[in-house]
Amino acid sequence: MTQVIRAIWPSYLDIPNRLPASAGITSQQLVSHLLFWSVQFPILLIPPHKLRWFFVAKAVIVLAAGIGTIIGMTHLAGGTGAIWDQQPTVHGSTRAWLILTSMSSLTGGWATMATNVADFTRYLKKPSAVYWQIFLVPFVCTLLGLFGIIATSCSKVVYGEYIWDPLELASHWNGPTGRTAAFFVGVAWVIAQIGTNLSANVISCSNDMTSLFPKYINLRRGAIITTVIAGWIMVPWKIVNSAQSLLNFMGALGIFLAPIAAILGCDYWFVKHKAIDVPALYRRHGRYNYGSKWGTNWRAAVALIVGFVPNLPGMAAAVNPKVKIGGAKYVYDIFYLYGFIATFALYLVLNKLFPDAGTVIPAAIHEETIVINGQETVNDGLHEFSKGPVTYISSDDAKV
Repeated sequence: MTQVIRAIWPSYLDIPNRLPASAGITSQQLVSHLLFWSVQFPILLIPPHKLRWFFVAKAVIVLAAGIGTIIGMTHLAGGTGAIWDQQPTVHGSTRAWLILTSMSSLTGGWATMATNVADFTRYLKKPSAVYWQIFLVPFVCTLLGLFGIIATSCSKVVYGEYIWDPLELASHWNGPTGRTAAFFVGVAWVIAQIGTNLSANVISCSNDMTSLFPKYINLRRGAIITTVIAGWIMVPWKIVNSAQSLLNFMGALGIFLAPIAAILGCDYWFVKHKAIDVPALYRRHGRYNYGSKWGTNWRAAVALIVGFVPNLPGMAAAVNPKVKIGGAKYVYDIFYLYGFIATFALYLVLNKLFPDAGTVIPAAIHEETIVINGQETVNDGLHEFSKGPVTYISSDDAKV
């Protein structure tokens, strides 16, 4: 947002700072944050199933901005720069662990989407449509990463330093042509950030709150609560104030979300074999309470603990370098790989050794039978029935 405004009014950058250094943000940056939040707010109130147009537009605009940036920078640099000729400065096991650490950090950035992707796939017209993600997500991420490497390499030639931040790169573009380019690139990244906030934060959190408190919170109210908490109360500018704090934050997410994603995937595909009793998911005393007072699946709890606890010392050391943890740091270097694989394997083994027969059914149940005025009727959840005494026949006893 700062680049968009300064491209039109360069004096915007001259706004005096009235905030102390401890705030972690300047007055001008706070104004930009407020303006961005205000632009984003009405879009967050649109129901998710009506946002397809926005995400399509985002994909096209961001890709166009990336291509335009690459073309402009390679033209100014007279090529792609010398980054391709650089030799590694680390070797052996140090290099191998650095690669694994980078992979884990990158994967951790997708941890929320890996866990909450069902909040979006639920709107697909057919289940098979999700398989395109297997090809498109890695392709797009690799392409944008390549764009970033090329632009950074060119920045060394043009500006004498490596600039990884695309918005910092745009801040060097002056003059009529440069500011015009900075404006359009700024708009593209504003749209991209709104899309990220929608997909990775607001929609998922709103769905969770709606499920927990359906009497009081709907998707719109959930979106409002989420954007106020995440946009202001959590002071997000302090989280992204430095690269290290951002990596620590992403790691903290990943060490908990990797085991959760592993349990979800393993349970659906390898334990339940896609045979789910959907109505029972919404019953407090249905088959999925696992015979527990609190409805707890102890197998999942054990696997979850094993998946994230060994990563806690590494996270503590990442936050406070004075903490010495010895070889435990290597576990944290692969926090997502360890958390996912260890949890997945243990959860599968526990279910093989100690299966809960009541939760394993031969085929999926998508509807239930209810008795209205003495007559059995299929309740598919899509139709309303006339008033009268209603009795629910537990899907635990349904024929499959």
